[in-house]
Amino acid sequence: MRVVAMLLLVCVPSQHAIAWGQEGHSIIAEIAQRRLSATAAAAITSILNPDPNAPSYATPTLASIATWADEVRYNGAQKNETYNWHFVDIPRLDTRYDPATECPKEHPELGDCVINELARLRHELRCTSGEQQLRALKFAVHFVGDIHQPFHTIWEKNGGNGISVKLAFTGTTCSNQLCSTPRDNLHKVWDTTLIRAIQYNWQTLVDDLENGWLKSSDAAADHEDDPVKWAEAAHNEALARNIWVEDGAILDQAYYDRAVPVVTRQLGLAGLRLARYLNDVLGSTQCPYAN
Repeated sequence: MRVVAMLLLVCVPSQHAIAWGQEGHSIIAEIAQRRLSATAAAAITSILNPDPNAPSYATPTLASIATWADEVRYNGAQKNETYNWHFVDIPRLDTRYDPATECPKEHPELGDCVINELARLRHELRCTSGEQQLRALKFAVHFVGDIHQPFHTIWEKNGGNGISVKLAFTGTTCSNQLCSTPRDNLHKVWDTTLIRAIQYNWQTLVDDLENGWLKSSDAAADHEDDPVKWAEAAHNEALARNIWVEDGAILDQAYYDRAVPVVTRQLGLAGLRLARYLNDVLGSTQCPYAN
């Protein structure tokens, strides 16, 4: 069954939507920005604002570049080489990542993925310069976020894009009427709708996380820096929390209550891990990069 599924994966292109949306990626980037080492912060300032005479307020933030990678996924109507870098397609009921079938390095045109790209970006971010280094930073900020969106680690139904749902829950920012919509898709609900239902604006949600989950023992205990483990954990969290639904489902209050802890935890983890990723890569100038 696994072999058949992965053969189908090669033949049928994925149609993953933008992960987290502007709010989610901005939240992750801001959490990371607040935790950069002095060395990494200085390096990032130089990459984003290479003019030494420019005022510090002219330097873009990580949040300001966090969604750039979504803007360059297509050449006109055609997907480009960066398209598959946003996700990894692990069959839903599997619990482990299989690089041979889900992200084969010898045949990247058939299955390249976010895991491979995050490995390549470590060298590009540290050991290149100019526009290439800036491009690597923009990709890294975005892809660490992408890999923590649970539906960017699930193969079936194009990561939930093919699952039509209706919303019927009450969030912090909406009444039941406002949260009830015509048909939407499951992936998009996780990209944007849940975050917007939790809080009105992303800056406020960052503050909520700083005063909440990011102070938790769960956050303090996280020292995982392997993207393979990040992807597997996001994927398995979706299984454990029962957030996958079938086509035509109504997402009720019980679903919202299950989903919100996953959303907030994944955003928080992504921010912490992005900071550590950047601190590691930009904490040295030794090239080539080696783990």
